[in-house]
Amino acid sequence: MSDFRVLLIYPNQRAESLVPPSIAMFSRLLKNHGYEVDLFDSSFYDLDADDYIAQMDSSGSGQGDGIEVVKSKGDAKSLIQNCLVRPYESKADSLRKHEGAVEVLTRKVEGFQPHLIAVTSTESTVLLAMQLLKAVRHHRIPTILGGVFATFAPERAIDFTEVDMICVGEGEAALLDLCERMQAGKGYDDVTNLWIKKKSGDIIRNPITTPVDVDQLPTLDIEIFEEGRYYSPMYGKLYRMLPVETHRGCPYTCSYCNSPSQDVFYKEQTGGKFFRKRSMEKVRKDILYFRDVLKMNYVNFWADTFFAYSAREFDAFCEMYSEFKLPFWCCTRPETVTAERIKKLQDVGLHMISFGLEHGNEEFRRDVVKRPYPNSMAIEAFKIVKKAGVHFSVNNIIGFPGETRELANDTIEINRQFEADQMSCSIYQPYYGTSLRKVAVDQGYLDTDTICPANSGATVMDMPDFTSDQLKGLRRTFAMYVKFPKARWKEIQIAEQLTPEGDKVWENLQQEFIATFFSTPETDITEKGGPIPATMSESAPTAPV
Repeated sequence: MSDFRVLLIYPNQRAESLVPPSIAMFSRLLKNHGYEVDLFDSSFYDLDADDYIAQMDSSGSGQGDGIEVVKSKGDAKSLIQNCLVRPYESKADSLRKHEGAVEVLTRKVEGFQPHLIAVTSTESTVLLAMQLLKAVRHHRIPTILGGVFATFAPERAIDFTEVDMICVGEGEAALLDLCERMQAGKGYDDVTNLWIKKKSGDIIRNPITTPVDVDQLPTLDIEIFEEGRYYSPMYGKLYRMLPVETHRGCPYTCSYCNSPSQDVFYKEQTGGKFFRKRSMEKVRKDILYFRDVLKMNYVNFWADTFFAYSAREFDAFCEMYSEFKLPFWCCTRPETVTAERIKKLQDVGLHMISFGLEHGNEEFRRDVVKRPYPNSMAIEAFKIVKKAGVHFSVNNIIGFPGETRELANDTIEINRQFEADQMSCSIYQPYYGTSLRKVAVDQGYLDTDTICPANSGATVMDMPDFTSDQLKGLRRTFAMYVKFPKARWKEIQIAEQLTPEGDKVWENLQQEFIATFFSTPETDITEKGGPIPATMSESAPTAPV
């Protein structure tokens, strides 16, 4: 065991969310190379002032205009309240530590005494990450920030006073190289993918290396997380659910997503392709370990587009997964669906599938959202899934740049033409690395330096034709417009208003909606037909590799 210690920090805002594969991968790689690793995961801890962190400006200095960072403890609760997901028996309250995140992190740093603190964050969690780092900055431990925010907003990321280095692009090779250099007392100014801030304030910007070979990566170190983090909700139940990577990246070019920018970035920087697929044998190996050692009873295939397989690859997956037949969730696009594919997946365990629809106006969806398929194709795909008896959810977004309340009606109308088991209605956030962010800035809806919250938050754009209150009102009534008959729409329009009268009508409609449409399944899917093997597989690995 090396005497070099790395503390990983995961600034998470949701208690019952999926274990992050990136943190688990970094932990396994570091441990495999002999480094000592510990983790601080903020999921179960309270933040300062319990619900928010205030007075952080865009530089992270704690001075200036002040940005309120909301810790959405009740993201799932708000989705249930907005009638977007089925109620379920949450364990979050029983798992909450009732201790301040900053206090616990400080104790961990003082006890573990790491030589490096590594943080991965999204744009919506980067200010939370900075608040945590600020609390331990006086220990003068080198810090590195990675993730999509550091990749697509590197100038903003390196400017935080709490950050010494950032990783631009994938971090598996860079983090190992950095730790090796630091442990040996060697210089690390030339580590690929890293931007390094010198004491003078100068920034060293190193070149990007080719994408990693995903088949050479080891099994995730899920065990670094507390066991309570293994549980996530799906269709009204909590499952012992773990993430399995099948694809990295996405072959499509949606304008609200940063996956297309990963492809462009790596092609320009290295000539390589960001979109990759893992071999079925590697996927099988992960599932085998998670099932037999960690007792996983539900698989989350978290690829952007799970159906991005050739016919041969698709059949190979089904053959491989027939060994397990654990219930699983995946996400894909409407135009990738066929009855044959759904049947094959259903035969090996498909429990629930999510689709990105995003907008109901064909022209707007084609020209702005960059999803060029006709409504008829999407509706037919959803009907195929419904006929097969597979649970499915449909993702919708409101508040795109230039969208109006009238255009959003088209999204309501198309959702009324099929019977989704669940739906989402997110407010668009113009994240760094998405092509729509530039549109939002160019049209004057967004300040250039704005850092966006989670898509469960309010809009950060100023659109005169679709105000923040209009968006919040529509989000909380979206499912009601879809599910209730049009004869109730005048009533729902009142509930859409953020007024005392509107709140009262909304609360009554919400209770009626849940009672009518969300009868929670009585039987856990993992109890049907005994899909979880009673005995351990003889070929199960005893340790991750």
